[in-house]
Amino acid sequence: MRLVSYGDFTVGALRGDEVVDLSPAIGNTAKLSWDERLPALAGAFAGSRAAIEGHLNSTKGAPLSSVRLRSPNPRPPKLLSAIGNYGDPLPPDSPLEVDFTFKSPESVVGPGDSVILSNVPASGFEAEATLAVVIGRDAKNLGDADALSYVFGYTAMLDVFAAGLGRPVGTFFGKSLDTLGPMGPCIVTADELGDPQNLRIRLIVNGETKQDFNTKQMILPVAGVLRAATGIMTLHPGDVVTVGSPPEPKVLLKDGDQVSVEIDGIGRLDVSVSDPQRRSWPAAAR
Repeated sequence: MRLVSYGDFTVGALRGDEVVDLSPAIGNTAKLSWDERLPALAGAFAGSRAAIEGHLNSTKGAPLSSVRLRSPNPRPPKLLSAIGNYGDPLPPDSPLEVDFTFKSPESVVGPGDSVILSNVPASGFEAEATLAVVIGRDAKNLGDADALSYVFGYTAMLDVFAAGLGRPVGTFFGKSLDTLGPMGPCIVTADELGDPQNLRIRLIVNGETKQDFNTKQMILPVAGVLRAATGIMTLHPGDVVTVGSPPEPKVLLKDGDQVSVEIDGIGRLDVSVSDPQRRSWPAAAR
């Protein structure tokens, strides 16, 4: 199933080139505040799936072209970003298998929205494509064998951060500025996506491919990332964990850029870039 949020954050499902409003099938979840709907749906999905599928089979949808898609998870309760996880592993004496940073849920925007480059003393705004994992049930101290069973679904994310404000990989402040976390276009449920370890991911800027990699290149697989994350903290339905991106090339965004993230089995997330200061960075990529 391919789940979306659209319009006034109505929860829907994609069916071909149509969007079906799921409100009649999800009961009180549809009456929650806009930011609570997806986490509640994720936590209750197993019990409501039959009703949702029956509704999809019997209800006319609206043309996808007639609605405004939002981020499918417009305000995740927690947004935890794996740092790196491609390329060189951490040093052998590191106590960590993978490092993380938080990214503010307030950074999340959706398809067709603008990434606005804030007026901060950054040396550039770096962008990377990544697979985002949406949690489906309370998860703590997961093992590799069972971690994927806690996944509700997957979506695409453009992880942007203001460089030059702290550690080279990006601090919470640099990653958490408003609009620096586009996500979408949909959440593909875990059963439909299948194996997350062989997905081609591309970052495209102004029609030019800047990143082109596969999740099979990850140092820790998705299950390992979730094991590491839940060894630190409990994750709850609707929480999002991104699983990393190759460290090179560094892709710098500038005013007017048109940016897309494409992931096999998920689709294409398109956003634009606006810099009110019209700043000039050294290069589009270095």
